[in-house]
Amino acid sequence: MDDRTGGSTVFAPETLAAYIASGLPSEQRVGDAPVCVLGIDPVRGELTLRTPATNSDIDVTTYRIIHTDIFEEPGDETVWFRLTIDAEGIEYEAYSFLRSVADQLQQGDDMERALHVALEGYRDLLARTPRLSEDQEIGLFGELIALGRVVTNLGEDTALAAWLGPQAEEHDFVLPDGDVEVKTTKAERRVHVIHGAGQLTPAPGRPLRLMSIQITRAGASAQGRTLPEAIEALRGRLRNGKTIFDDRLEALGWSDHRARNLYTARFLLRSEPAFYAVDGPFPAITTDGLARILQRPELVRAVDYRIDVTALGPIRPPACFAGDADEED
Repeated sequence: MDDRTGGSTVFAPETLAAYIASGLPSEQRVGDAPVCVLGIDPVRGELTLRTPATNSDIDVTTYRIIHTDIFEEPGDETVWFRLTIDAEGIEYEAYSFLRSVADQLQQGDDMERALHVALEGYRDLLARTPRLSEDQEIGLFGELIALGRVVTNLGEDTALAAWLGPQAEEHDFVLPDGDVEVKTTKAERRVHVIHGAGQLTPAPGRPLRLMSIQITRAGASAQGRTLPEAIEALRGRLRNGKTIFDDRLEALGWSDHRARNLYTARFLLRSEPAFYAVDGPFPAITTDGLARILQRPELVRAVDYRIDVTALGPIRPPACFAGDADEED
Protein backbone atom coordinates (compact mmCIF):
# COMPACT_ATOMS: atom_id res chain seq x y z
CA MET A 1 0.00 0.00 0.00
CA ASP A 2 0.98 3.70 -0.23
CA ASP A 3 1.48 5.96 2.75
CA ARG A 4 0.93 9.69 2.39
CA THR A 5 3.19 12.24 3.95
CA GLY A 6 2.74 15.98 3.48
CA GLY A 7 0.46 15.47 0.49
CA SER A 8 2.84 13.25 -1.47
CA THR A 9 2.86 9.50 -1.96
CA VAL A 10 5.39 7.35 -0.11
CA PHE A 11 5.78 3.96 -1.75
CA ALA A 12 5.83 0.73 0.19
CA PRO A 13 8.43 -1.72 -1.20
CA GLU A 14 5.77 -3.84 -2.91
CA THR A 15 4.28 -0.77 -4.60
CA LEU A 16 7.61 0.27 -6.06
CA ALA A 17 8.23 -3.33 -7.12
CA ALA A 18 4.90 -3.31 -8.98
CA TYR A 19 5.81 -0.12 -10.85
CA ILE A 20 9.14 -1.67 -11.87
CA ALA A 21 7.55 -4.99 -12.82
CA SER A 22 5.20 -3.17 -15.20
CA GLY A 23 8.17 -2.36 -17.43
CA LEU A 24 6.71 1.07 -18.16
CA PRO A 25 8.38 4.40 -17.33
CA SER A 26 6.36 6.51 -14.89
CA GLU A 27 6.58 9.67 -12.81
CA GLN A 28 5.19 10.60 -9.40
CA ARG A 29 5.15 14.03 -7.78
CA VAL A 30 6.83 13.78 -4.37
CA GLY A 31 7.07 17.46 -3.41
CA ASP A 32 5.46 20.82 -4.11
CA ALA A 33 7.76 23.52 -2.72
CA PRO A 34 9.94 23.12 -4.67
CA VAL A 35 8.37 20.76 -7.16
CA CYS A 36 10.02 17.34 -6.97
CA VAL A 37 9.16 14.60 -9.45
CA LEU A 38 10.26 11.00 -9.01
CA GLY A 39 10.89 9.07 -12.23
CA ILE A 40 10.93 5.27 -12.52
CA ASP A 41 12.50 3.76 -15.64
CA PRO A 42 12.42 -0.06 -15.42
CA VAL A 43 14.01 -0.53 -18.84
CA ARG A 44 17.12 1.48 -18.01
CA GLY A 45 17.15 0.37 -14.38
CA GLU A 46 17.15 3.99 -13.23
CA LEU A 47 15.33 6.12 -10.70
CA THR A 48 15.43 9.89 -11.06
CA LEU A 49 14.47 12.98 -9.12
CA ARG A 50 13.94 16.24 -10.97
CA THR A 51 13.39 19.66 -9.51
CA PRO A 52 13.80 23.23 -10.81
CA ALA A 53 17.49 24.04 -11.20
CA THR A 54 19.21 26.52 -8.89
CA ASN A 55 22.71 27.88 -8.74
CA SER A 56 23.90 25.25 -6.25
CA ASP A 57 27.30 23.77 -7.12
CA ILE A 58 26.63 20.03 -7.29
CA ASP A 59 29.52 17.58 -7.68
CA VAL A 60 28.77 13.86 -7.44
CA THR A 61 31.50 12.61 -9.78
CA THR A 62 33.12 10.53 -7.05
CA TYR A 63 29.97 8.45 -6.63
CA ARG A 64 29.77 5.65 -9.15
CA ILE A 65 25.98 5.24 -9.30
CA ILE A 66 24.85 8.89 -9.18
CA HIS A 67 24.63 11.16 -12.22
CA THR A 68 23.29 14.67 -12.64
CA ASP A 69 22.25 16.80 -15.58
CA ILE A 70 20.38 20.01 -16.46
CA PHE A 71 17.69 19.89 -19.11
CA GLU A 72 14.61 21.60 -20.55
CA GLU A 73 11.50 19.98 -21.93
CA PRO A 74 9.82 21.25 -25.12
CA GLY A 75 7.10 23.77 -24.29
CA ASP A 76 8.25 24.07 -20.69
CA GLU A 77 10.19 27.17 -19.65
CA THR A 78 11.45 25.49 -16.48
CA VAL A 79 15.12 24.51 -16.38
CA TRP A 80 15.24 21.20 -14.55
CA PHE A 81 17.98 19.64 -12.43
CA ARG A 82 17.88 15.85 -12.59
CA LEU A 83 19.49 13.43 -10.16
CA THR A 84 19.77 9.89 -11.55
CA ILE A 85 20.54 6.68 -9.65
CA ASP A 86 21.62 3.45 -11.37
CA ALA A 87 19.23 1.41 -9.26
CA GLU A 88 19.30 -2.10 -10.67
CA GLY A 89 19.17 -4.52 -7.74
CA ILE A 90 18.86 -1.73 -5.14
CA GLU A 91 15.63 -0.14 -6.30
CA TYR A 92 14.05 0.52 -2.93
CA GLU A 93 17.26 1.79 -1.37
CA ALA A 94 17.71 4.17 -4.32
CA TYR A 95 14.09 5.29 -3.98
CA SER A 96 14.59 5.95 -0.26
CA PHE A 97 17.69 7.99 -1.03
CA LEU A 98 15.85 10.16 -3.56
CA ARG A 99 12.95 10.59 -1.14
CA SER A 100 15.43 11.76 1.46
CA VAL A 101 16.74 14.39 -0.96
CA ALA A 102 13.18 15.51 -1.78
CA ASP A 103 12.25 15.72 1.90
CA GLN A 104 15.27 17.89 2.65
CA LEU A 105 14.31 20.21 -0.20
CA GLN A 106 10.77 20.49 1.20
CA GLN A 107 12.27 21.54 4.54
CA GLY A 108 14.01 24.48 2.86
CA ASP A 109 17.47 23.11 2.15
CA ASP A 110 19.09 23.86 -1.19
CA MET A 111 20.13 20.92 -3.37
CA GLU A 112 23.74 20.99 -2.22
CA ARG A 113 22.70 20.68 1.43
CA ALA A 114 19.95 18.14 0.68
CA LEU A 115 22.40 15.91 -1.14
CA HIS A 116 24.96 16.22 1.63
CA VAL A 117 22.45 15.09 4.25
CA ALA A 118 21.17 12.22 2.12
CA LEU A 119 24.66 11.04 1.22
CA GLU A 120 25.65 10.91 4.87
CA GLY A 121 22.72 8.60 5.52
CA TYR A 122 23.42 6.31 2.57
CA ARG A 123 27.20 6.20 2.61
CA ASP A 124 27.44 2.41 2.34
CA LEU A 125 24.99 2.24 -0.55
CA LEU A 126 26.76 4.97 -2.49
CA ALA A 127 30.33 3.88 -1.80
CA ARG A 128 32.94 6.07 -3.45
CA THR A 129 34.58 3.18 -5.27
CA PRO A 130 36.37 4.56 -8.33
CA ARG A 131 36.00 3.01 -11.74
CA LEU A 132 38.86 1.07 -13.28
CA SER A 133 41.51 3.27 -14.84
CA GLU A 134 41.69 3.34 -18.63
CA ASP A 135 44.82 1.14 -18.53
CA GLN A 136 42.99 -1.35 -16.30
CA GLU A 137 39.96 -1.23 -18.60
CA ILE A 138 41.88 -2.06 -21.76
CA GLY A 139 44.05 -4.56 -19.87
CA LEU A 140 40.98 -6.48 -18.73
CA PHE A 141 39.48 -6.24 -22.22
CA GLY A 142 42.61 -7.90 -23.60
CA GLU A 143 42.63 -10.62 -20.96
CA LEU A 144 39.03 -11.44 -21.87
CA ILE A 145 40.05 -11.87 -25.51
CA ALA A 146 42.80 -14.24 -24.41
CA LEU A 147 40.53 -16.10 -22.00
CA GLY A 148 37.81 -16.46 -24.62
CA ARG A 149 40.25 -18.14 -26.98
CA VAL A 150 41.45 -20.58 -24.33
CA VAL A 151 37.83 -21.39 -23.42
CA THR A 152 37.15 -22.17 -27.09
CA ASN A 153 40.17 -24.41 -27.51
CA LEU A 154 40.62 -26.06 -24.11
CA GLY A 155 37.23 -25.76 -22.46
CA GLU A 156 36.08 -23.54 -19.63
CA ASP A 157 37.41 -25.65 -16.74
CA THR A 158 40.98 -25.69 -18.03
CA ALA A 159 40.80 -22.06 -19.17
CA LEU A 160 39.57 -20.71 -15.84
CA ALA A 161 42.08 -22.80 -13.91
CA ALA A 162 44.87 -21.40 -16.10
CA TRP A 163 43.74 -17.76 -15.77
CA LEU A 164 45.76 -16.62 -12.76
CA GLY A 165 46.26 -12.93 -13.56
CA PRO A 166 43.39 -11.81 -11.28
CA GLN A 167 44.98 -13.71 -8.39
CA ALA A 168 48.08 -11.49 -8.49
CA GLU A 169 50.26 -14.25 -9.84
CA GLU A 170 53.28 -13.16 -11.85
CA HIS A 171 51.88 -14.41 -15.18
CA ASP A 172 48.34 -14.16 -16.52
CA PHE A 173 48.00 -17.72 -17.84
CA VAL A 174 49.75 -20.85 -16.58
CA LEU A 175 49.20 -23.61 -19.14
CA PRO A 176 50.60 -27.12 -19.54
CA ASP A 177 53.12 -26.05 -22.19
CA GLY A 178 54.21 -22.79 -20.55
CA ASP A 179 53.14 -19.40 -19.24
CA VAL A 180 51.64 -16.44 -21.09
CA GLU A 181 51.69 -12.79 -20.07
CA VAL A 182 48.96 -10.75 -21.80
CA LYS A 183 49.59 -7.12 -22.67
CA THR A 184 47.10 -4.84 -24.41
CA THR A 185 47.64 -1.48 -26.05
CA LYS A 186 45.64 1.08 -28.04
CA ALA A 187 48.80 2.36 -29.73
CA GLU A 188 49.57 1.85 -33.41
CA ARG A 189 52.83 0.19 -32.38
CA ARG A 190 53.07 -2.73 -30.00
CA VAL A 191 54.17 -0.68 -27.01
CA HIS A 192 53.44 -2.21 -23.63
CA VAL A 193 54.00 -1.20 -20.02
CA ILE A 194 55.71 -3.81 -17.85
CA HIS A 195 55.19 -3.68 -14.11
CA GLY A 196 57.99 -5.07 -11.99
CA ALA A 197 61.11 -7.10 -12.59
CA GLY A 198 59.15 -10.31 -12.10
CA GLN A 199 56.43 -9.81 -14.68
CA LEU A 200 58.59 -11.00 -17.58
CA THR A 201 60.77 -13.38 -15.59
CA PRO A 202 60.16 -16.98 -16.72
CA ALA A 203 59.39 -19.50 -14.00
CA PRO A 204 62.16 -22.12 -13.63
CA GLY A 205 61.90 -24.71 -16.35
CA ARG A 206 58.87 -23.12 -18.01
CA PRO A 207 58.84 -21.11 -21.25
CA LEU A 208 57.23 -17.66 -21.10
CA ARG A 209 55.49 -15.95 -23.98
CA LEU A 210 54.19 -12.39 -24.29
CA MET A 211 50.80 -12.10 -25.97
CA SER A 212 50.62 -8.63 -27.54
CA ILE A 213 47.05 -7.44 -28.20
CA GLN A 214 46.27 -4.26 -30.10
CA ILE A 215 42.78 -2.81 -29.81
CA THR A 216 41.24 0.39 -31.10
CA ARG A 217 38.12 2.38 -30.31
CA ALA A 218 35.20 1.45 -32.53
CA GLY A 219 33.96 5.05 -32.57
CA ALA A 220 30.39 5.54 -33.75
CA SER A 221 30.28 2.25 -35.64
CA ALA A 222 28.15 -0.64 -34.45
CA GLN A 223 31.18 -2.90 -34.32
CA GLY A 224 33.17 -3.79 -31.27
CA ARG A 225 32.12 -4.14 -27.67
CA THR A 226 32.22 -2.24 -24.46
CA LEU A 227 33.94 -3.88 -21.52
CA PRO A 228 30.60 -4.81 -19.87
CA GLU A 229 29.43 -6.34 -23.16
CA ALA A 230 32.63 -8.35 -23.50
CA ILE A 231 32.21 -9.65 -19.95
CA GLU A 232 28.59 -10.58 -20.49
CA ALA A 233 29.36 -12.30 -23.80
CA LEU A 234 32.06 -14.47 -22.25
CA ARG A 235 29.99 -15.19 -19.15
CA GLY A 236 27.17 -16.32 -21.41
CA ARG A 237 29.43 -18.97 -22.92
CA LEU A 238 30.20 -20.55 -19.57
CA ARG A 239 28.16 -23.37 -18.13
CA ASN A 240 29.69 -24.33 -14.81
CA GLY A 241 32.33 -21.66 -14.41
CA LYS A 242 30.25 -18.50 -14.00
CA THR A 243 30.94 -18.22 -10.26
CA ILE A 244 34.69 -18.71 -10.71
CA PHE A 245 34.66 -16.18 -13.54
CA ASP A 246 32.81 -13.62 -11.42
CA ASP A 247 35.19 -14.20 -8.50
CA ARG A 248 38.16 -13.55 -10.78
CA LEU A 249 36.58 -10.32 -12.03
CA GLU A 250 35.86 -9.16 -8.50
CA ALA A 251 39.51 -9.73 -7.61
CA LEU A 252 40.40 -7.31 -10.41
CA GLY A 253 38.13 -4.64 -8.92
CA TRP A 254 35.26 -5.23 -11.32
CA SER A 255 31.63 -4.77 -10.34
CA ASP A 256 28.85 -5.63 -12.78
CA HIS A 257 26.43 -3.50 -10.84
CA ARG A 258 25.95 -0.13 -12.51
CA ALA A 259 28.87 -0.74 -14.92
CA ARG A 260 26.80 0.21 -17.96
CA ASN A 261 27.27 3.95 -17.45
CA LEU A 262 30.91 3.76 -16.41
CA TYR A 263 32.38 1.88 -19.36
CA THR A 264 30.87 3.07 -22.64
CA ALA A 265 33.89 2.97 -24.98
CA ARG A 266 33.61 0.31 -27.67
CA PHE A 267 36.75 -1.57 -28.66
CA LEU A 268 37.71 -3.99 -31.39
CA LEU A 269 40.90 -5.73 -32.42
CA ARG A 270 43.28 -3.55 -34.42
CA SER A 271 45.29 -6.58 -35.54
CA GLU A 272 45.65 -10.26 -34.81
CA PRO A 273 47.41 -10.79 -31.45
CA ALA A 274 51.11 -11.59 -31.75
CA PHE A 275 53.24 -13.82 -29.52
CA TYR A 276 56.87 -13.35 -28.55
CA ALA A 277 59.23 -15.69 -26.76
CA VAL A 278 60.51 -14.05 -23.59
CA ASP A 279 64.04 -15.42 -23.70
CA GLY A 280 67.60 -14.13 -23.67
CA PRO A 281 67.32 -11.67 -26.60
CA PHE A 282 63.95 -10.33 -25.43
CA PRO A 283 64.16 -6.78 -23.95
CA ALA A 284 62.98 -7.61 -20.44
CA ILE A 285 64.20 -6.25 -17.13
CA THR A 286 64.41 -9.19 -14.74
CA THR A 287 65.59 -9.80 -11.21
CA ASP A 288 68.59 -11.74 -12.49
CA GLY A 289 69.39 -8.98 -14.95
CA LEU A 290 69.33 -6.33 -12.24
CA ALA A 291 71.60 -8.49 -10.09
CA ARG A 292 74.20 -8.53 -12.87
CA ILE A 293 74.38 -4.75 -13.16
CA LEU A 294 73.67 -3.52 -9.62
CA GLN A 295 75.64 -4.10 -6.45
CA ARG A 296 72.51 -3.91 -4.26
CA PRO A 297 69.59 -4.97 -6.48
CA GLU A 298 67.47 -5.72 -3.40
CA LEU A 299 67.21 -1.99 -2.80
CA VAL A 300 65.28 -1.48 -6.04
CA ARG A 301 61.70 -1.55 -4.81
CA ALA A 302 59.79 -1.09 -8.07
CA VAL A 303 60.51 -1.16 -11.80
CA ASP A 304 57.99 0.00 -14.41
CA TYR A 305 59.08 0.37 -18.03
CA ARG A 306 57.80 0.41 -21.61
CA ILE A 307 58.86 -1.93 -24.37
CA ASP A 308 58.17 -1.71 -28.09
CA VAL A 309 58.10 -5.19 -29.60
CA THR A 310 56.86 -4.09 -33.05
CA ALA A 311 60.18 -4.83 -34.74
CA LEU A 312 60.66 -8.20 -33.09
CA GLY A 313 59.86 -11.39 -34.95
CA PRO A 314 56.76 -13.04 -33.50
CA ILE A 315 56.58 -16.78 -32.88
CA ARG A 316 53.84 -19.23 -33.83
CA PRO A 317 50.86 -18.69 -31.50
CA PRO A 318 50.15 -21.52 -29.07
CA ALA A 319 47.28 -23.66 -30.37
CA CYS A 320 45.11 -22.83 -27.35
CA PHE A 321 45.09 -19.15 -28.38
CA ALA A 322 43.81 -19.72 -31.91
CA GLY A 323 41.29 -17.10 -33.07
CA ASP A 324 37.87 -16.82 -31.46
CA ALA A 325 35.20 -15.49 -33.81
CA ASP A 326 32.92 -14.56 -30.90
CA GLU A 327 35.26 -11.81 -29.73
CA GLU A 328 34.57 -9.81 -32.90
CA ASP A 329 30.77 -9.80 -32.66
